Amino acid sequence: MADQSASTGPVVGSVDTGRHARLRRRLGFAAVVACLPYLGLKLLWVCCVDVGVIDRSGLSTAAWIAVNLVTFLMDAAAEVIAYWLTRPGGPRVRTWLVALPMWTASGLLSAIMLAVPFQLVVGLLGSANPSAGDDFLQPWVYGVVYGGFIVEGAALLGAFAIYVHDRHGSVVNAPVRAFTRRVPPAARTAAAVAAGLLAATALARFAWACGAEFGLTAARISDMDSGARVVQATQAALSSAAAGGLAVLARGRSGYRVRLPLAAAWVGSASACSWGGFLGLIGDLVGADHRGSPFMAAVYGAEAVAGLLVLGAGTRALAGKPPRGAAPTDHVTTH
Repeated sequence: MADQSASTGPVVGSVDTGRHARLRRRLGFAAVVACLPYLGLKLLWVCCVDVGVIDRSGLSTAAWIAVNLVTFLMDAAAEVIAYWLTRPGGPRVRTWLVALPMWTASGLLSAIMLAVPFQLVVGLLGSANPSAGDDFLQPWVYGVVYGGFIVEGAALLGAFAIYVHDRHGSVVNAPVRAFTRRVPPAARTAAAVAAGLLAATALARFAWACGAEFGLTAARISDMDSGARVVQATQAALSSAAAGGLAVLARGRSGYRVRLPLAAAWVGSASACSWGGFLGLIGDLVGADHRGSPFMAAVYGAEAVAGLLVLGAGTRALAGKPPRGAAPTDHVTTH
């Protein structure tokens, strides 16, 4: 979210109570610790120390180093944010410097946090279990990586939620009607368009999760096992939540607090943009053997556009005047 003041520290009147501060700092430290195993593995792999790797012959050494370096830097950014969130008063930087990488991290981690437990349940019922290992990585690697991601995601999102509540409580606790009054018409239109795009892509992903094959290549159909269907269903659910949240915010007729639809729009749009718009399109570009169809590219592109529209609309909305009738930040309650 964009900062509303020129200050680089907490705004005047922010609620950084002792209880909130202690919880935020503990969650931040938990996220820092949870990042370490993944960062350690990635650093070893960048140095071509293939701990836990069975066979990486499908990738050249240059591609292997590049992929692991990029993912190392992505999680290192989350590590920095987690550390910032442990500092007294929260990150002493402009909010957008924290919000942009947190938006991306929210999208990447939320899908993992939801999909992996369901994949494990499906595996217990007899279907393919991704944590059982394959010809590429040893089984323990999946447990270390995805277990760390789940803990990291829960701790990081929890710490950031407290930070947002303490610093921008007057925004997130305002009624939707009051919040929408501050949103320029262009931003409301962008949110409505993004909601439509995400609803459409959610339908496509729900169909794929249920076994539909339209728009998929033969290679993607053969790869669509139970674990992949769980991923599609998870992404569809997150996109649907984002579409619903954006629709509520764009209409502006609800008296409920803005925090729930805003959180749904935040996490869902970030997940769609990160996993579909970013990783999906890049995977199509570099994965010549498993390149997607034009329809899949259209789905990924729609998710990317929706995410960018949400970012733009959110920036415009939060740069507007504070909603009238909202409680001052230091009197906000969480009820």
